Amino acid sequence: MIIDAVTENALRHEQVQTFGRLMAGFSHDMKNHLGIIRESNGLVSDFIEFSEMGGDETTMERMQKAIASIERRIVVAADLLHHLSGLAHRPDAEYATFSVNELLLEEYTFLSRFARLEQVSFEVHPGENIVAVHNDPSLLQHIFYRVFDLCLDQLASDSSLVIRTSMEGRSVKVAYEFSLAIKVEVTTVLQAAIAKVGGMLSVKSATDACTHLYLIVPSLPGGFLED
Repeated sequence: MIIDAVTENALRHEQVQTFGRLMAGFSHDMKNHLGIIRESNGLVSDFIEFSEMGGDETTMERMQKAIASIERRIVVAADLLHHLSGLAHRPDAEYATFSVNELLLEEYTFLSRFARLEQVSFEVHPGENIVAVHNDPSLLQHIFYRVFDLCLDQLASDSSLVIRTSMEGRSVKVAYEFSLAIKVEVTTVLQAAIAKVGGMLSVKSATDACTHLYLIVPSLPGGFLED
């Protein structure tokens, strides 16, 4: 799929914006986790000092809770760093064979923060027996984010957004499901991005709004990449 230079430049600009926003969200989350670790560490230090002066059972119990809190935050921070590493390496190869489920779960780690800020319930439900696809993983991750952002922008607080995957023929279908009908306007640049991965975005309407969006992700043959 060949697109004009202006649209190509706009698409790449949006990809950089996507990456930047995901990294900003990640940075905020990491600061929060590290702040709690620092605070818990200070409490442990105080408890140790008190215990040297003759600690009691209550003090030791509080110390154990603080240590457990530190351990939980370390696990969360390590998981975030793991997904950050995967996200950062997606552009290494323009085309690759990968799992759409893994790609979505990786991005969920970052997108969930934006949903929390808007007080929107957000879940990803990977389907079973989803085959790997050969496509552009970095661009597809950008598309996932842009469609998510379009939906989130229209959803009210206390509503929900669920993303599910299933097979449709030899392609993977990614369904965005909303708890209320919304109006979604797909930009020209997003349409170009979807076309570039050989995909298609369809709508399940309720009057003039929609309750579902369906993104079809195909596996591209070698010949398609050269067209």
